[in-house]
Amino acid sequence: MFVTTPEFLPQHRQQRQQLMQIVSAAEARGQLRVVEMNQQVLSNLDQIITALEADEPPR
Repeated sequence: MFVTTPEFLPQHRQQRQQLMQIVSAAEARGQLRVVEMNQQVLSNLDQIITALEADEPPR
């Protein structure tokens, strides 16, 4: 089971940015399997970030 909290949002956002770079580079090289595998991870990460942002206290 994976549990996280809003305090980890910066790390999740950084991981998402790194994955976006990997996907972009893989697309440019035609590495469709790498793109496919990381798209699922990106989708999961987007869900985590969205949920944590909803739980984040107002600034």
